Amino acid sequence: MQRSGDGCDLHLTVDLVGVRREAADRVRAGDDLGVDLVHEGGAVGAVCRNDEGAVVGALAAFPGLTRLLDCLAREVSFVAHVEEVSSTRCVVTVSRTDP
Repeated sequence: MQRSGDGCDLHLTVDLVGVRREAADRVRAGDDLGVDLVHEGGAVGAVCRNDEGAVVGALAAFPGLTRLLDCLAREVSFVAHVEEVSSTRCVVTVSRTDP
C-alpha cells in the first residue's frame, strides 16, 4: 500500500546482523526498536536501537536496503518491530512510522 508516493512505504521482515548480546538480552518479542542511519569509515548503514539507545544489530544485505538507506537519509522515520529474539538472533519487521 503506497501512502506517500515517495517510495519509502517499506514493510520488510529481516534478520539483524551483528546482534549484540548485551543489548539483545534487554529486548523481547513485541518490542519496537528505533532505526537509525549511521556513518562509519566512509560507509553508510542502518542499525536498530533499543529504548536505552544501545545498538541491538544492523540492517544489512537484503533486497530494499538501498531504498531504506535513501529514505533514512531523507529523514523518513522507521520502526523495527521485534518478531523473534535471542542472545544471538533478532528478527524484525521494519516499517515506516509516518505517512
